[in-house]
Amino acid sequence: MDYVISPVVTEKTTLMMEKENKLTFIVDRRGRKKDIKKEIEERFDVKVIGLNILITKKGKKAIAKLSDDYSAEEIGGRIGIF
Repeated sequence: MDYVISPVVTEKTTLMMEKENKLTFIVDRRGRKKDIKKEIEERFDVKVIGLNILITKKGKKAIAKLSDDYSAEEIGGRIGIF
């Protein structure tokens, strides 16, 4: 099952990408933390060292902190954020 629906692109998430090496996604409400982490790692070929989940009125968001070996800006460029 695909839990990651789309990346979130706002001024705040762009700053997090540049300064904190984090990517933000809208995810399926049924997705559990370990399933979402596994899918992000497999789909984007990265290592996630931290994952925060937020439940909002608009749905569920996942903020993934990437290992220092990977660049969130590079991944963002690859998936079409920039």
